[in-house]
Amino acid sequence: MSRRTVYASALLALSLATFAAALPAQESLGDAARRIRSKKGDVPTSPANRMAATPQPASPAGVNADLNAAITVSTERDEAAYSTRVRTQLEQENFKVLDDVAAAERAGRTRFPGGGWKLHTFYAAVEWPKGRAPVTEADWADTLDRLKRWVAQQPDSITAAVALARAYLNYAWQARGDGNAASVTAEGKRLFDERIKLAETELNQSFQLPAKCPEWYYVMLQVGRVKGWEVEDLAALFQRAIAYDPEYFYYYQEFALSLTPKWRGKEGDAEKFAEEQASHVGGKSGDMLYWLIAQSILGNRDLGNAPPQFSWSRALLGYQVLTERFGASPLRQNQLAQMAARFGDYMVTDETLTLIGDKWDQGTWGTREYFEKVRAWARDSAVPFRKIIEAYKAVNANIATPEGQKYDAVIAREFSARYAHAVKECATGGGPAPTLLVLQMDKSGSVHQVMVVPENANDACVRPKLEKAAFSPPPKPEYWVRVALSAKP
Repeated sequence: MSRRTVYASALLALSLATFAAALPAQESLGDAARRIRSKKGDVPTSPANRMAATPQPASPAGVNADLNAAITVSTERDEAAYSTRVRTQLEQENFKVLDDVAAAERAGRTRFPGGGWKLHTFYAAVEWPKGRAPVTEADWADTLDRLKRWVAQQPDSITAAVALARAYLNYAWQARGDGNAASVTAEGKRLFDERIKLAETELNQSFQLPAKCPEWYYVMLQVGRVKGWEVEDLAALFQRAIAYDPEYFYYYQEFALSLTPKWRGKEGDAEKFAEEQASHVGGKSGDMLYWLIAQSILGNRDLGNAPPQFSWSRALLGYQVLTERFGASPLRQNQLAQMAARFGDYMVTDETLTLIGDKWDQGTWGTREYFEKVRAWARDSAVPFRKIIEAYKAVNANIATPEGQKYDAVIAREFSARYAHAVKECATGGGPAPTLLVLQMDKSGSVHQVMVVPENANDACVRPKLEKAAFSPPPKPEYWVRVALSAKP
């Protein structure tokens, strides 16, 4: 049977896609159906809603059931639950439902909280055998057979073809393994090349179909990368991809991966690409794209832990834009914490991990052990700094009052007369010298806490002297003051 053959459900898929294309951005098929019914007293007006509400004499008996199933899947807002629903439809071989859902997601350009495209998640749900590793050959045979039956039964389906191509790509990596080139056996290399060729062939054949899909370009970019295409050829395909849909950010992430030293580029190429593309897009959208590219590279554990050359400040700004537009998600929070840790920003890491709680993402961290290690580092590093911030706030509040200003002058005189010389003597020791002291007084004027700024200053000499110091009683107990020091002895 030819791929161009008209199949029984073409009218249904077309009506769904047409209906979805007219929706506002981010409005799913189910949202629109509910909105229309609420406004029209449940009287359907669009072709898709008339199908859903009234039996169609010329339609197959199962059309309404298929449409209801498609609406149930497409209205799911939780990404994990959505993946499960999509996978269930594949297991039940409800191929028309799968085509209808993908057509609606494609036309509606729908996204999950966190900005991930529902269409991309759709494909991820069907590209791999169900269940956990290790995946057996029998598991692969079952999944590939289902996808092939989908292609055969729906020969005009771009969705079925792309899904099968993605599966072939994963099946190829199953044969090769994730190790370096030296670890790949001759048989593994043969099977890898054979299966990559199957993916490429499926994509080339499906490119002639009337319907197009942004995921097609994403998968073909992967095929080109692993087959060893020249950077110029990958760049040409990338330009065609962004011409088709410049907002499908997975293209940018995939091409950036091709520019890393592990593949076709050299140090700094991926970072330069991110900067160029973000600047070309411009504005907040450009900042958001910068985050998406940077995170995909720095979050890729296969690339190792090379020192990041991306701009952390721009990436962080891009994350903020992303969450403003699409909302936060546990996955994005995990990615932010991991990125902040890579840049040594323990404050952002600690704050974000506090929000995450126990909802760690294995795809981001790899192991629970590593997640807990980063959590402990961030907490131990951030707590002292956070204490200094709170102490600063208390100092500023105190000196904003007349009595606080008077006491601040008293402390300056008493410190200069009693302790300044001793602090200067301490500055001759190793390590950076303290430039500021933040002291908390008890009600009698004795020093209760001592904080030294900068945090890494050598306080082994200063601290014992000040912990025994005594000043005039403060205006109230637990009173914070600060004393500026000269950096020179």
